[in-house]
Amino acid sequence: MLGKGEVSKGNKELALQLLSQVEKLATEGHTQKEIAKALGFKTTFTLNNRLVKASQTTGKPVPPFKPEGAGRKGRKKVERVEVKRRGKGDSFGVNVPQEPLMRAGMKPGDALKLSVRGKVISLSKA
Repeated sequence: MLGKGEVSKGNKELALQLLSQVEKLATEGHTQKEIAKALGFKTTFTLNNRLVKASQTTGKPVPPFKPEGAGRKGRKKVERVEVKRRGKGDSFGVNVPQEPLMRAGMKPGDALKLSVRGKVISLSKA
């Protein structure tokens, strides 16, 4: 397992190693939780953070893997976020967790499209 902060310090070799290990396990059909456990991460959140840092360090994309519950067709995972007032203008701020954005294939710098239907707000890649 990669030690805490090793990927974040810009160690390209360790970052490539992590990405290749995850890619290998993902192609074998392991879920996100199984991959995290196999690589010694306590949570999938920690694994995802390290993968994003490794991707930024190397310039290689995060390998796609099967998230938990991927076999359940038609079920959406609902994420709860808090809306906060930001600044003095007419806008609000929302922090969206990284994991659902990664599942949707989004990365920093992507443009998003906001759809509103009644009380449902959806984000999608523009």
